[in-house]
Amino acid sequence: MRAQSMLAWNCFANASRRAARASGLRALLVLAICVGTLVTTHDAHAFAWMIRHGYQACTPCHVDPSGSGILTAYGRSIEDTVVRTRFADEVGQSDDGSSSPQFLWGLTTLPEGLSLQGDIRYLQLEQKVDWSPVQSMSIWMQADFAAALQMKHITASVSLGYADQGALQASLTRAPDQNLVSRTHWVGYSFLDDALMVRAGRMNLPFGLRVFEHTLWARAYTRTSINADQQFGIAASYQNEKFRTELMAIVGNFQISPDAYRERGYSGYVDWTPKPKMSLGLSSLITYRALDASTLEPTWRQAHGVFGRWATPWDPLVLQTEWDYALESSRYMPKKKGMTGFLTADVEALPGVHVMGTFETSTIGAGDVPLSWGGWLSYQWFFLPQMDIRVDSIFQRFGSTEVDTDVVTFLMQGHVTL
Repeated sequence: MRAQSMLAWNCFANASRRAARASGLRALLVLAICVGTLVTTHDAHAFAWMIRHGYQACTPCHVDPSGSGILTAYGRSIEDTVVRTRFADEVGQSDDGSSSPQFLWGLTTLPEGLSLQGDIRYLQLEQKVDWSPVQSMSIWMQADFAAALQMKHITASVSLGYADQGALQASLTRAPDQNLVSRTHWVGYSFLDDALMVRAGRMNLPFGLRVFEHTLWARAYTRTSINADQQFGIAASYQNEKFRTELMAIVGNFQISPDAYRERGYSGYVDWTPKPKMSLGLSSLITYRALDASTLEPTWRQAHGVFGRWATPWDPLVLQTEWDYALESSRYMPKKKGMTGFLTADVEALPGVHVMGTFETSTIGAGDVPLSWGGWLSYQWFFLPQMDIRVDSIFQRFGSTEVDTDVVTFLMQGHVTL
């Protein structure tokens, strides 16, 4: 945390020297993004590009009906046969239930209905902010264990992990760092031949595209990432061949206190599949809390947007996009509002090898906020059973009424699924 604090201070102090008259709120925004990029951790298995393989919905591969998190046995099989690179000696082999996609590579056999999963992720980060030296960090981004039990109509899921840094909204312990975290824990009951599920507990917020890149502005400003933005509540999800939808009544995050800091409201989406390998959706979120941690005022927060995915006629290319309007209003404080969104082109250059380009923008802030924009160039290779590596090169320009601030980030990470 000391290294993170120094980097965050450098981001803030250097930007302030060059733009002394710039908006204080805008400088704090730059600081927040610098800190957020460093200290947040990733959850695994949220691949919106699976629509290229005909998977518009997230079940039956995921226990969570809206995707991400622990995989079912079927999901592990699909990850092994469809997602990863299969080498010459594997081509043409049928899926014979071999040990590779199983928990711990098949070293133990699990009872029917029980799913176990571990995720270990390590990151090397290099970051350059205007007028400051390059900062380097090595971070254990994820060390999570999850379990799910599915019996007839009942499903229960829980995760427990260790966060070396960040993820404080999901923490069970209260240290500044090195905490135990639980991002999700819920129980649900299915109706109508499993088309409808009602759940209660701590869950990911149903909103927009459930993508892996939780530091995208569309995820950060709407606070709907799968890292630590989960809330407690009651949710109902439904899906058929053409529609999938989920609506959640938010009752607060009971892993933070006091109660006045907890948000209450709703979040939901509806996703329509007009034709195979294409989906279009709408999202909406409204919450209220009696005391905002930054303004110490009662605060309303809203986010409303559209999203879509399209597997193009050129088989390797999938386009996915999301655009949201966000509004945050506190008593006696200027409103923060504006648009944010992104467009990603994912090319599966070879089986299991992805090249991704992402463009994102934002105008969210108080008052007349200049445009901020960023670009990502990413590579990901699922090279062995339950193993992948990823490299991201990110450029972000934070617009200011005086002097813009540029942030360049390079990330290299390795991930193992147990």
